[in-house]
Amino acid sequence: MSFLYTTPDENFGTIAECNGSLVHVENENNPALRELQANNTPLYPSIQFENLTPSEADFVYSPSKQDNFYVSCYNDIKSEIIKQAEKKLPLIESSPVYKHGKDIYDYVNNRFLKSHDTLLQHDIFQAKKDAGLFKCIAWHPHQDALAVAHDDNQVYIYEKDKGRAAWTCLVLSHPKMKQITCLEWKSKASGTLAIACKDGVCIWTLEKTTTCAEQQPRFHPAATMRFMSHPGEENLSSLTWDPSPGSHLLAAVSAVSSTLIIYDVLLNRTTPLKRLGSGNIIVRWSPNGEWLFQGGLSGTHSRVWDTRTWTVHKITIPAGLWIQSACWLPDSRTLLYSMCGKSDIHALHLSGDIAKTGIINRQIFSAACNTVTTGSGATQQVGGVIRDMSIDKRHGQRLAIVFENSSVIALYSVKQVSLLSLLEEPMLLPIGYLRGCNVSLNRSHGIDVSSLPADTKPLSLSFSSTYEDGVLLAVAWDTGLITFVTHTFLTDEDLKKRFM
Repeated sequence: MSFLYTTPDENFGTIAECNGSLVHVENENNPALRELQANNTPLYPSIQFENLTPSEADFVYSPSKQDNFYVSCYNDIKSEIIKQAEKKLPLIESSPVYKHGKDIYDYVNNRFLKSHDTLLQHDIFQAKKDAGLFKCIAWHPHQDALAVAHDDNQVYIYEKDKGRAAWTCLVLSHPKMKQITCLEWKSKASGTLAIACKDGVCIWTLEKTTTCAEQQPRFHPAATMRFMSHPGEENLSSLTWDPSPGSHLLAAVSAVSSTLIIYDVLLNRTTPLKRLGSGNIIVRWSPNGEWLFQGGLSGTHSRVWDTRTWTVHKITIPAGLWIQSACWLPDSRTLLYSMCGKSDIHALHLSGDIAKTGIINRQIFSAACNTVTTGSGATQQVGGVIRDMSIDKRHGQRLAIVFENSSVIALYSVKQVSLLSLLEEPMLLPIGYLRGCNVSLNRSHGIDVSSLPADTKPLSLSFSSTYEDGVLLAVAWDTGLITFVTHTFLTDEDLKKRFM
């Protein structure tokens, strides 16, 4: 198979990876694309966001209201008072008494009464607010289904229709779903989705439905929601399911509270784990369920919890920084993370046993902004501040990184290194850069391929583990498009079987 350069030009898009070589194509007539199809490499059509068509009820009963004499007099007097107050307001505001009283009120309100607005206080939440249509995405652990949170406070569930090679779309909506920050599927369930919102967690149970020929998208016909919250815990920033066989625990953190909340969905109760600090941004459960990472805000210790004894180990973060993104490797001993405003990747390695656990925290890679040359000789700015990153959870051999000010995505091969060689051997080996590629189905049941505009920015990404010969990467873009890159490679186990 003939592969193009690893840094594609603006008129090329990345459609697949085969054993460390990226396949960039310009259109559906590209020889590399035809060769992929000849090898039966699955290509997933892109998803173009479509608004849910509002549906009105056939009949709505609205009881007639008739105000009595006293209510009418009250409304007239209230209206006149408001009118006179608005007329005299400039004169009142210019008086020294008003200015002094307002200063006292502002101090008391800001210090004791004003509710926290996380979206305005922290850069990471402001970025989610300004991102556009997509807030976050998450793959179903066992199916070709992708959950996407939109800025309309609804979650769209896209499921691959194998018979038609297209996507169906079902929508989850509820008044409790406000200011969605993240969502995650329960790994030991067929259809349980937790959504972190402003006032708590919405836990949806989704029943399997048959494919419907109705217009898409539509509301999910068989979904129930259970809302869980804890007093004083609002503006949730992150959540994660317990991956152990029981999988009935859900951990959540808030950016305005240092308390780690453990929701027991089986017993319907919450357990707060209080520690000193000002808030938390991220929480991640290790694949084996033994460790829970809690990333704090600036001036707050990040922590690693041993869930077997619920003892805690503190991780010091430099002043003025907090954890932007983090992901565990399948060994459940190594955590990769990046910090807000930085281009470095750090590795947190746990050593020892349950009685005595040591933590090694090292910088392992720097994705500083630089200029690379494409195959045609053009230049492209890559790297810089890391916005988001995702790892292949099943094999732990691919890491994809989204940057704040770059239109391409960096792809790395993750090398499993020992603790002794962590400082000497490189852990991340660059494969190349991905550019968005739109794949659509045409009327003749073929596919059309085109690259995305050069100024299109990736927002978030997530690896799926449903593809048997590798992994599947979903990327959400600021134009309302979700594209897919198929990764086919030999795992470490396959290489050992073949060559050892």
